[in-house]
Amino acid sequence: MGLSNREAFLKAKKYLSTFKDLEFFDSEIYLLLIKANNYKNFTELIKNFDEKLANIDYFDRNLKKLSIGEPIQYIVKEAPFFNLDITVNKDVLIPRPETEGLVQIIIDEIKKNNIPHQSIGDICTGSGCIALYFKTIFPTSNVYAIDKYSNALNVAKINFKKYGKEIITFLGDKIDPLLSLNIQLDILVSNPPYVSNLKELEEKVIKYEPLHAIYSKNGTEFYEYYFKNYKKIMNRKFLMGFEINYDQEEKLTFYISKYFDLKTVSYRFIKDIYGKTRYLIIEGENNESIN
Repeated sequence: MGLSNREAFLKAKKYLSTFKDLEFFDSEIYLLLIKANNYKNFTELIKNFDEKLANIDYFDRNLKKLSIGEPIQYIVKEAPFFNLDITVNKDVLIPRPETEGLVQIIIDEIKKNNIPHQSIGDICTGSGCIALYFKTIFPTSNVYAIDKYSNALNVAKINFKKYGKEIITFLGDKIDPLLSLNIQLDILVSNPPYVSNLKELEEKVIKYEPLHAIYSKNGTEFYEYYFKNYKKIMNRKFLMGFEINYDQEEKLTFYISKYFDLKTVSYRFIKDIYGKTRYLIIEGENNESIN
């Protein structure tokens, strides 16, 4: 006779408590139990907490992965983003609450200031979570998702197909595919590689997540490229939103002053839920736009 879900949960907690150098959460064990039983959600697990665990091999195998620090999102191949379940693997970053914050700021800004949003570009799309959520909120918009790495773009396509969303994808560096096709955007959003000091990262991030999606030699090269090309890529009335590192405000302010016409463009830095400078919003008018 096998273990019940409750017994498996208690056994897992005891097992994980022996790894003193790592922090584990009950929610991670619950998620393994949900997947091992093919339940829909936490509520279904609790209703069947004293029932027999359906797939103990799956549970034990992945509990061992969890015990050595592998992120639970990679183990179950899924991560939440707003109300979406985003498919992930080690070719893409795990979606984080900070990125939800960026997207929400942009959506609020669009609605508050009546900013056009017929064309939205998600640059360095990774899993496609940003592009997918924008298409969910603004279903009539043309949403473009760009990534330099084909493996990442393939994950994004899986997510777009899962939710039945038609999102235009380009394999290419930064905004180059849009520039080559003379496509202009109302909204440009990007969470590019911006960490220039790997010592800032947790050990398991370095070990498991794709460093090319995190690390940038000087930390600001992507932003500078976007800024100096804004007159080519943005429509007449536009908004650009970026996730940035906490220590980049001074350097980015310099680049903004260098490349933007501050008579028609405004910008502001915004702190995240942890009180760190994390977002940059730039909006205004591009008088050289053809649209």
